[in-house]
Amino acid sequence: MELKHLPVTLATALILCFSVQPSALAQPVLSQPQVTQMLSVLESIFTEQEMVGMQGAIYDGEQVHTLNLGYADIEHQVPVSAETRFEIASITKAFTGLGQLLLAESGELDLDKPVQEYVPEFPEKPEGVITTRQLAGSTAGIRHYQSERDAVFYATHYDSVIDALGLFKDDSLVAEPGTASHYSSYGFNLMAAVIERASGIPFTETITDMLLTPMGLENTGFTDVRIPLPHRSRHYTFIDLYSREVLPTLHVMPTLDHSYNMGGGNMYSTASDLVSFGRHLLAPGMLSEEVIAQVKAPHPTSGGEYSEFSDGWVMFGMQGEPQFLMAGGSYPGTLSLLLIYPEINVVAAMISNTWGKDGPDVMDRLIMEWASAPAQ
Repeated sequence: MELKHLPVTLATALILCFSVQPSALAQPVLSQPQVTQMLSVLESIFTEQEMVGMQGAIYDGEQVHTLNLGYADIEHQVPVSAETRFEIASITKAFTGLGQLLLAESGELDLDKPVQEYVPEFPEKPEGVITTRQLAGSTAGIRHYQSERDAVFYATHYDSVIDALGLFKDDSLVAEPGTASHYSSYGFNLMAAVIERASGIPFTETITDMLLTPMGLENTGFTDVRIPLPHRSRHYTFIDLYSREVLPTLHVMPTLDHSYNMGGGNMYSTASDLVSFGRHLLAPGMLSEEVIAQVKAPHPTSGGEYSEFSDGWVMFGMQGEPQFLMAGGSYPGTLSLLLIYPEINVVAAMISNTWGKDGPDVMDRLIMEWASAPAQ
């Protein structure tokens, strides 16, 4: 995951109507000071990092508290509202990971078959057999980005997840499948191709039909930078796109086409929609108890160790108190974070359209403070 003081509008809204099934805890589990503290962290980071726009949302077991800061478009003085749609980068992986679990539950996808049984365009590898389950646990040995991300890379559009496989399908694996954990966006793009073939319809339609529509996530979808999108946020940065050096002034990000990363980082959403998505993983409802348990279960390697990743989620927080699942995303001009605390029925989300003065490094602070706040 990669990660001027502007007018601030704090709108704390209590949103009570969700498509999610009521969970066992129908009362607030966070005190008002805890909620205030978590929202204040966002305000502090927003101000200190000189970000342009930000949304936050916290579900406390009963209500959703939202925070809208700054501008979606600073040049035209368009303030961030509850409807502002931000790119969410690698939080996309959590949707993709859930999609393959639902297809496995319905019997349309065998997670332990070689991926070539679904996607013969992906060549067999001398290092070993790759399965969808290994892709979900980031143990398949698929590489992450190297030096390919240049201006041409970000200007190329892929209409098909199968076409985008050409970026990495002929490369050697970084490890024998199943032996070690290696974060890889390309691994989730291969998973997207498997999902498309298993479902029989395009990947984006599969995720929309299986997740976004049933969950009522009306402000969530897949980004196509060629097509106008209502309430789309512009993107800004204090960090140079290519050198990653700190810039002396705020820059407008050029339009980046992330269609190469359809399964790993090409969705948009709002903080409230992300919280609504996260609430489905708190208790059975639209999702079964078995699927929720699979998301929370670590993926073992062949050596008996556990991967750091499970179905699009980062697992280190499941060792803490209280436990939490984390999905986060970052690329230049975008920061996003979604935390789910299954033991205490809490979900928290943040999205920003800015790499501030510290770029993605500020995410470490936010994760640490948000992880500890519910325990205080």
